[in-house]
Amino acid sequence: MINRNIVTVFIALVFLMPCVSAQVMKVGIVDMNRVFAEYYKTKNAEQDVNDQKELAKKELEGRNIRYKELIEKYQLLAKQIKDPAITVELRAQKQEEAKAIASEARSLEREKKEFADRRQRMLLTEVDRARKAIIEEIQDLVKATAKQRNYDIVFDKSGVGTRGIPFLLHSKDAVDFSEAIIEELNKDAPVPKPAE
Repeated sequence: MINRNIVTVFIALVFLMPCVSAQVMKVGIVDMNRVFAEYYKTKNAEQDVNDQKELAKKELEGRNIRYKELIEKYQLLAKQIKDPAITVELRAQKQEEAKAIASEARSLEREKKEFADRRQRMLLTEVDRARKAIIEEIQDLVKATAKQRNYDIVFDKSGVGTRGIPFLLHSKDAVDFSEAIIEELNKDAPVPKPAE
């Protein structure tokens, strides 16, 4: 026995098919990965992050140099402490110096780790914030362009499913307007300075 609801839906679809096919759906396509990669603000944000990484690296190198100096001083003191020729008083003094240097080295080691972790978190937050702002700006332009060109649907052709299979495998009459989006986004890009 056939379910009455299935029959009703089937009959409704038979009668609606001519109406749906008479109305042509206008489909647009954008390659969001390409647009994102070619947008000048993306490149500027990447350069800012790279500059910050380089600055953090230099700061960490300074701390590493100080740490190595402390280790060398500690090793020299440890050697002097083992010298049987030094007096008991001098040995006690060297042990106190070694203890202070070891404490400073441990403190600096913790500081280096905290600094690296803090910088890493800060950079990740900055990258995430910049990425979201850029994507939002691109999406707003895509929506405005889609409305202006009267697209019913816009697909991102760079979208990939969980198994690595692209969402959009084929589209017969769709128009890829990625280039127009890139041109619009980059129209206000600063002109690069000539190399000296």
